[in-house]
Amino acid sequence: MTENKSPWDWSAVKDRSAWLTPCEESYYYAEKWRSEGRKSVLDLGSGLGRHALLFARYGFRVTAVDISREAVDQLKKMSRESGLDIRAVTGDMESLPFAQDAFDCIFAMHSAGHSDTGGMKRVMSEIRRVLKPGGAVFMTLCSKETDTYRQEGLPRPDENTVVKTEGPEQGVPHYFADPECIRELFSDFELIKIRHIDDCFSKGEWHLRKHYFIEAVVKKEPFVPDYSGIIGSEVSCVIDRPLGSAHPRNPDMIYPINYGYTEGIFAGDGAEQDVYIMGVNAPLETFKGRIIAVYRRFNDVEDKWIAAPEGASFTEEEILSAISFQEQFFDGELWM
Repeated sequence: MTENKSPWDWSAVKDRSAWLTPCEESYYYAEKWRSEGRKSVLDLGSGLGRHALLFARYGFRVTAVDISREAVDQLKKMSRESGLDIRAVTGDMESLPFAQDAFDCIFAMHSAGHSDTGGMKRVMSEIRRVLKPGGAVFMTLCSKETDTYRQEGLPRPDENTVVKTEGPEQGVPHYFADPECIRELFSDFELIKIRHIDDCFSKGEWHLRKHYFIEAVVKKEPFVPDYSGIIGSEVSCVIDRPLGSAHPRNPDMIYPINYGYTEGIFAGDGAEQDVYIMGVNAPLETFKGRIIAVYRRFNDVEDKWIAAPEGASFTEEEILSAISFQEQFFDGELWM
């Protein structure tokens, strides 16, 4: 994470109405991306979730990420109250907690540039990583032609970065761009459209407040995971959530199959590798068998292994049905 980066201080925001109202661009891209057949959206730096909620209402599968736990908790609450299915997680844009090729599009309104120059390059690398080939991104960046960039006395970690010293963004770095910066940052993308807009009047005052509004499509080859060393291998598991038990944080979720982990093998989230057990219709404490499939989650950092007793086999439909009680909350694909 960029040095000195800190989340917004939402307690310092007196009027949250602006941060609960979707911007004009979100309606445009919701219509455009839906017409292009895109399905999944990452709201990058989602704040309180104004855009995540809008994209969900348009029928997209929405994932939202923000560095502020307070903001993420607020979005979770609003999505539940609205009956909208949004996966909201706390995370850093410089190290996104998602798989490669996870999303069709990314929306980043006044958020991606909360970093210094080195951090901004890492943000763009992560955007490229988690977008599917041909995936679209809309992003705004502060312009070097704006008042704040020219303001004297503000901390400047590098030639492109200014750190705010007051208000809800106190301590938050802001990256300021020019055309050369944009060309460098988007070297792995096809730039579709760039607008240079001055929001020159708001709340009764005149400003010089320019932003670049950038639309681009990523250029990359598809990522193909290799599970050849996993599928078919023998596995020993500790079953910490046996068939018929309740989820420790969500007592309404009852496990219809045994679910456990492999000791000493760690997944992408840093915890020991989780395993679903097929073909055993009684609660277990331990299990030994073979891996028959892997469920690769897109909007998460961990895969789920599926194991069964020696010689047992199941169809793709049977496996997906058995694990849907939990995997319905994630986007992913099954590898067999």
